[in-house]
Amino acid sequence: MPVATGAHRVFLASLGCAKNLVDSEVMLGRLAADGWELTTEADDAEAIVVNTCSFIDPAKAESTDVILQYAQGKRRGQLLVVAGCLAQRYGAQLRELVPEIDAVVGTGAFPKIREIIDEARSGTRPLHLEDRDENIERYGFLPRVVTTPRATAYLKISEGCNHTCAFCIIPTLRGIGKSRSIESLAAEAEALVAGGAQELVVVSQDTSDYGRDIGLRDGLAQLIERLESVDGLRWVRLLYLYPTSVSDRIIEAMRASTKVVPYVDMPLQHSHPEILKAMRRPPQPERYLDLFAKIRAALPQATIRSTFIVGFPGETDEHFDHLLSFIERARLDRVGFFSYSREEGTAAFGMTGQVQSRVKKPRLTRARDVQRVISNANDAARVGERIDVLIESKRLLPASSPVRTGLGTRLVSVGRSVREAPGVDGCVFVAGDHAVGTFVPCDVLGYTDFDRYGTPAA
Repeated sequence: MPVATGAHRVFLASLGCAKNLVDSEVMLGRLAADGWELTTEADDAEAIVVNTCSFIDPAKAESTDVILQYAQGKRRGQLLVVAGCLAQRYGAQLRELVPEIDAVVGTGAFPKIREIIDEARSGTRPLHLEDRDENIERYGFLPRVVTTPRATAYLKISEGCNHTCAFCIIPTLRGIGKSRSIESLAAEAEALVAGGAQELVVVSQDTSDYGRDIGLRDGLAQLIERLESVDGLRWVRLLYLYPTSVSDRIIEAMRASTKVVPYVDMPLQHSHPEILKAMRRPPQPERYLDLFAKIRAALPQATIRSTFIVGFPGETDEHFDHLLSFIERARLDRVGFFSYSREEGTAAFGMTGQVQSRVKKPRLTRARDVQRVISNANDAARVGERIDVLIESKRLLPASSPVRTGLGTRLVSVGRSVREAPGVDGCVFVAGDHAVGTFVPCDVLGYTDFDRYGTPAA
């Protein structure tokens, strides 16, 4: 990143999902292009930017705590800028309740961060909650300051969402789905690879719906085909596919690609048709199982991940037992389970039959226990598998570590294979000292509930 002599300094705290992290990187890129220097010390910054999350209550609480932390420590002449989903949702109230906030930047205004900070420096306390679609289209997503490990970067292909899931506030905060052009995404991919990225993680609210709003049929398949020509790109990982928009052509494009890894992330949220219907999602659990079978036929080594919500309003013991049965039938490799969070502004907020916490907690535990057996069985079947591991760090293991016992060594290199997405899955421990950013062939020796471990291949 270019650093100007005597440059202004900015500190940025990015909270929430990978999509929010891309927005943070775009803001840093805009400021860097204007001569700002990035600092990792808030006390050293002229401007502190907090990019917030507001998806569920714990995320709102974390965002609020971080804002108050920097507000209380703010020194004279320092700017505090609040951006992201919490800003979009409660920006006016935040500015009123926290007088230390100098500017509010909504979910679509982040590309204008340089201009907004200039406004804030004049003392106007700007509030920007407008221009959601216009700015993203006009400014694009370059330049960016990538903050992930050097070999991996996220590629956000669209903004907003066209679904109206009853539990989700995202369409209210991010607007309807708006896809970026294939040309702009290819240019960004090439720039990220030129900067050292070998893995691109494709993200959006609904990745498989990409391109429909700009007249592309099976747009994700077309994007996959275009990324195939990006020299130096080794892995493309697709996150957040929606079950009813994964077409045969998309699956075929994944199968034919030399870069798309056989990893499928498809949040299903539930299995019982009555709960799915209440969630405003397709009530077709059998179709989901058929889709998994089709994916596994096309990609025999596929790792399939999903997420489910436990305790949605109206969920009975019968509904929950149906979910457990579905999980056992689906035999998924990775699953994230969440207790339903009642969010104001969503259709589910006012629903009758809210499930009490004392019911949700044991259901969550039971679901995790069922899936743990399945995941461990899948991992056991892969002991002896040879995999390429992208090294991301090194670690000294404590004596109590089962990985240290299994490998017989304290020093390990830590990374991921095609089966692990960054930030959501476990990792792979490789015996020995290997360079960060390199791919190491590894023979899998064992596993824990979350991770796998092995030795470099002969």
